[in-house]
Amino acid sequence: MGPRCFALTAGFGRSLHPIRERLLAISHLRDSIGGAEPALSAQYQRGAARGVDSAVFDTDLIALLFAPPPGAPGRAAASAVADPARLGRRMAALYAVWQRRRRPPLQALAACFLRRTGVSPLDPLGRCCLAAAEAVEAWGGLPYHSATHHAEVATNAMVLLELSDRLGQPVAGHAAALLLTVCLAHDLHYRPPAGRRPRFSAERASADALAALAADAGCTPSEQQAMRALVIATEPGLRLRQGGPLGLPLEPAARAHLAMDCAAPETALPALQGLAGILSDADLLSSVGLTVAWYEVQNDRLERESGQIQGQADSRRFFRDIVGPGFLSAPGRIFAPNLATIQARACA
Repeated sequence: MGPRCFALTAGFGRSLHPIRERLLAISHLRDSIGGAEPALSAQYQRGAARGVDSAVFDTDLIALLFAPPPGAPGRAAASAVADPARLGRRMAALYAVWQRRRRPPLQALAACFLRRTGVSPLDPLGRCCLAAAEAVEAWGGLPYHSATHHAEVATNAMVLLELSDRLGQPVAGHAAALLLTVCLAHDLHYRPPAGRRPRFSAERASADALAALAADAGCTPSEQQAMRALVIATEPGLRLRQGGPLGLPLEPAARAHLAMDCAAPETALPALQGLAGILSDADLLSSVGLTVAWYEVQNDRLERESGQIQGQADSRRFFRDIVGPGFLSAPGRIFAPNLATIQARACA
């Protein structure tokens, strides 16, 4: 479950006018990216449009996001890493295109990202990844917990994997495909709580749905166990534990939901701790790591989903109890300056 469910954040004292607020936020994003990098803005538009009505989405969005700024072709390798504000603007502008028009079908986007991992779509894990995308697209979801949210989280994860590689901490292809698959289904079948509900109930439902897809695709027991652990790790209360969501020793409540075949699930988890941190950061990134304007769009989605606005005290509680000191992973921490700017505005 996305950490933003823990507390709806305030829209800086505004009233609930969702259409107007959304249009203002998107207009701001279009102006900021279009004015600074019009050629790239046009590429976003063309790339998104090509995938809308096609079963094949062939635009390498990650390469596009990391392209050197206009007039500085020699700085391609480090430009986006060194300038998180630019990368945040580009990602938000891409997501704004998806919101203003139609985003590519989730299955096509998943296939595009799967190619980057090197895992074949005919591999059981590849089949599960595409099946997860198809299931989420068919479900559709809610204003915030939606197929579009899953598309953003999957894209965020691929950006973080690219940054991790540039930092000298590459994630192997199989692990990257495993992470992608979980990103594409981590909130599958999410339903807003009707009153207080037990911890892990939302995550357990999504984990069970993904487990069925993984079994049908022929994934190994260890792959199925890893997927379940990563989905359970998205429970908001686990984020700030020492060692991250799957840091050892496991929280007893989380351990009970892993349902691993081995008697001691802890033996299977050390290799997943890094992925769990990247997944947690990918889930938060659209809300608190890109731009102030896109933070507003996330608020609008949440408020439409819940039908209520919460005050500044809720913003402070969210940043204190869920976001905490910042992003967990090394690539996530590259976005720390963006987080500081957004938090200052939200909690002022």
